[in-house]
Amino acid sequence: MSEQPSPGAGAVRLIFEYEGDTVRLVSQEAVDVEIPRFAPTEQQAEHFVETRDDKGNLLSRVPVRGGFVQSTEVFPEDHNEPITRVDTEARGAFTVVVPAPREAVRVAVMRAGRPPVDLSGAPGLTPTPGGSEDVELANFPLERRG
Repeated sequence: MSEQPSPGAGAVRLIFEYEGDTVRLVSQEAVDVEIPRFAPTEQQAEHFVETRDDKGNLLSRVPVRGGFVQSTEVFPEDHNEPITRVDTEARGAFTVVVPAPREAVRVAVMRAGRPPVDLSGAPGLTPTPGGSEDVELANFPLERRG
């Protein structure tokens, strides 16, 4: 088996580091794997990575699992006491594999916007303009080798 994926590899493994909402792409590697289709209606993730074409059109969206954690487990010195969680600034790294068809030229790390809230029964309240939109934290070019 070859260690280098074929030039037409169908996916890219991306490794990101983050601190708060600052995201840095530290590695990208073509991989020859099938990625299950991820429909936006199934989306439960707070963060996801999109692939985009040269016009900025969305090609795919993959959830980020285990990234942007904002708490830490604290283990007590006395093992009879419970393990607790404390809030911390989001800091760490995560890996995601995204589909990479030939037209994919960029990837973007996104934070899911707030879901729309039905305020029809609350007189005097209106939705915040753009309140349900996703927020782009960073975007990067995809490297093409071979």
